[in-house]
Amino acid sequence: MKTKKETTETPPILVRLQQFMDHEKLTAYQVNKDSGLCKGLLINAFTNQRGLTTSTLEAILNAYPQLNANWLIVGRGEMLNPEPDAAVPPSVTEKHIQNLDELKKQCVEMIETIHQMKKKEQEDADTRLIDSLLKG
Repeated sequence: MKTKKETTETPPILVRLQQFMDHEKLTAYQVNKDSGLCKGLLINAFTNQRGLTTSTLEAILNAYPQLNANWLIVGRGEMLNPEPDAAVPPSVTEKHIQNLDELKKQCVEMIETIHQMKKKEQEDADTRLIDSLLKG
């Protein structure tokens, strides 16, 4: 006859959490500490092969934002969330900033040129008006 421990399978969520911990080189103690969980909570869950409560999962996911919640809970997607900065290399961002600065400078120059042209146009109109009044 099999004992209870022999018939109990490790919950998939614990298997995935262990994979994440291995990947990040974390101990159960460190995850407990980082997540603000009770000292032996994860060790107890692994030892007794019990699932995790939603509040425990929430604490772990908040402590490790790189951990993909969908992967941890249901096993879909990648283990890690994409890094926000990984999508845009810094060199590209720098180029965009430089281009925007240059465009801003060009806009300021154009606005100044437009103001000068309007001023010149008004001066020319005033001169024509004065000339026509003096001739007339």
